[in-house]
Amino acid sequence: MSDGPSPGAPVLLTSLASAALLDGNGDLSAPRETRGAVYDWGGVYGQLVRLTGPWRVELRRGSLFTDLPGTRVGAEAFPGGWRSRHRWEGLEILQEVAALATPAGAVRRLRFTTSEEAPRRCTVTSRVPPFLLPVLVEGIRPVSFEVERQGPGVYVRQRGFALRVAASLAPDRVRVDQSPLPDAGHRGPVGEVVLEHDLEVASGLTTEVRWQVTGGIARDLEAAERRTGRAPVDPEAVAASQGASDQAWLLRTPELEFPDAPELGRAYAAARAALRRLYTEPGDGLVGLVAGYPWYSAIWCRDLALMLPALLWLGDAEWVERSLGSVFRFQSHRAVQVLGGEPGELPMQVGPGPIFLYGTSDTTLRFPAVVEQFHRHAGDTGSLGEWGDALHRIVEWARARVDPATGLLRHGGEAEVIETATAALSRVRYGIDSPDTTIWDSADRRDHAVDVQVLWCGALRATERLLREVGDTERAGRCCDEAEALGPTIARRYLRPDRQYLYDSIRGGLPVDKVRPNALRAVSAGLLDRATGARVVERAARPDLSAGWGVRTLSADDPAYDPQAYHGGQVWTIATAWAADAALSVGHADRGLDYLRIIAQRYEEEGGFANECYRGDRPEPFDSCYLLGFSVAPFVCVLFERLWGITVDALAHRLEVRPCFPVGWTRARVARLRVGRGWVTLDWSPGRLGVRWSGPGPLTVAGPGGETVVQPGRAGELVAPTGRAEG
Repeated sequence: MSDGPSPGAPVLLTSLASAALLDGNGDLSAPRETRGAVYDWGGVYGQLVRLTGPWRVELRRGSLFTDLPGTRVGAEAFPGGWRSRHRWEGLEILQEVAALATPAGAVRRLRFTTSEEAPRRCTVTSRVPPFLLPVLVEGIRPVSFEVERQGPGVYVRQRGFALRVAASLAPDRVRVDQSPLPDAGHRGPVGEVVLEHDLEVASGLTTEVRWQVTGGIARDLEAAERRTGRAPVDPEAVAASQGASDQAWLLRTPELEFPDAPELGRAYAAARAALRRLYTEPGDGLVGLVAGYPWYSAIWCRDLALMLPALLWLGDAEWVERSLGSVFRFQSHRAVQVLGGEPGELPMQVGPGPIFLYGTSDTTLRFPAVVEQFHRHAGDTGSLGEWGDALHRIVEWARARVDPATGLLRHGGEAEVIETATAALSRVRYGIDSPDTTIWDSADRRDHAVDVQVLWCGALRATERLLREVGDTERAGRCCDEAEALGPTIARRYLRPDRQYLYDSIRGGLPVDKVRPNALRAVSAGLLDRATGARVVERAARPDLSAGWGVRTLSADDPAYDPQAYHGGQVWTIATAWAADAALSVGHADRGLDYLRIIAQRYEEEGGFANECYRGDRPEPFDSCYLLGFSVAPFVCVLFERLWGITVDALAHRLEVRPCFPVGWTRARVARLRVGRGWVTLDWSPGRLGVRWSGPGPLTVAGPGGETVVQPGRAGELVAPTGRAEG
């Protein structure tokens, strides 16, 4: 067994319904800097509900006492689980932990052995702090619980949420905090539920105790227990099942090879694995990905919209379709002020229960493009009839926000509406104190942020194309006309007089001259001519915006710059991906590759995770989730869409490949890329693109050197560019 992860390094175990968060020291504890202070996010999560706080185990022999981290001698991850080895007072202890899907939760086993001749006696204490609240905002915990003894364990309830702490052995003592749990149970404040076992370990024998924490929605826990029972399961068997599922998923995803930049291949593998850890099917028919860990372990629909395109490149169109169905299920059909919902709006967060909230500026605008990409990748228009109306409602929602004087989409005040509507109902804040709710929601970017306008233009174009697919030419035509007018308006209204960059927003009719990476989205969308786009990319590359570890959310030369400000100077991985995307879109291959390498270095230094953000003055995570979905998904998309230059249109049985590889590259390969119901392999070398196709029917492959038709099970070849795209 290796020495395992260094103390403090996050360990994340997940099933489709649960997660166990730990730091590799021995307990389910994971201290993390949060808003300038250290907060412990360790414990068990189930059905997007935080079931417990940090779950700790202690050992006692007479007057001697220790915790598990103080006895650790080794640790390692294994497929689907994690184990640690401990030594104390003549005892050898092996711990195994795995996440459970049914019921949602985690199982933990300790095996004790000794080589001493005389039996070794010890008391093992398990301390479980109940939380039982959906992960809506950071750190909120109820103050009152109901606790009762049930068999060799404890049942805890808080309104409609519940958890069970089950043990493989009947505990010798059960306490709530310092007091024995009464036979009639306990109602009121609970710091922790404590189970104590007095064990005797004989030489040559193994003494074992297992604990299982399961829970989430109370009714679902009870239903799952009727199917599976309450007894703690074997963590090795659970881990093996999860590991097999992960491996099967992995084998269906593409492989990327970049011999001239092997760090990109390693980073892709890390990003792919990170996305798999975010998959969730928490109940109530919901499917999606959680936004990240530790404090965004819920389905945030903006984040989901940014992740689903990466899943399409990974070949999981089925999960994308189910995820889209989950989001559209909660499309608002009327104004619901207490939830921040407007007619046609999509939710910003969904969860079982149901739990859903609205009130963001950009979430809804992102989904038409995702729906279109899904149909192009899957080659299926079967759900377009149903989703066509949903997309039309999105467009109508956005049209109601358009300023008739400027033609630009208005935003701002969404969170204030929610707070006003709920002021008389609750003292709980929703965690969004900004008057605006763009992706940089702690920055005031009203009234017309440039990236929101780019999203609106993209939503119109995607909706137009999809409506044409189902023969709705009238509504498609109106979308086309609006997009045709909006694109030039964005270029005209936001381009600064020096034509080097774009204004960040327009407020009260006046441009807001802040240099943010959001302007790069207009370059990627093709709303600027190539020469202007190239100048914008070069301006973004200056050291005030681009640091050696990524791209800042605000120029360091801005008077409001603060290197610790969430959206006012910190470095964000997604912004670095935007910069790579924009650079490659205008043919700046070396510049784009530099940004991609920065991201790859971050992944490698973080052990395969992908931090949300870093300080603006040094490469140190700050106010950062250690894994955020939109810190990995855009990187995956840039590799396929810009570096490889691939466009999939399975509806037309067509694939376009227009690479933007740097001069001097000798080879690149994509294997197992899904196109509709088939798979394609691409092999590039200077001047040549080899294609092998396995799917049903012929596939047309086009590139800068022409096009060819490849029959099923056959290979083809195209003339390919020998270096960078033209700048």
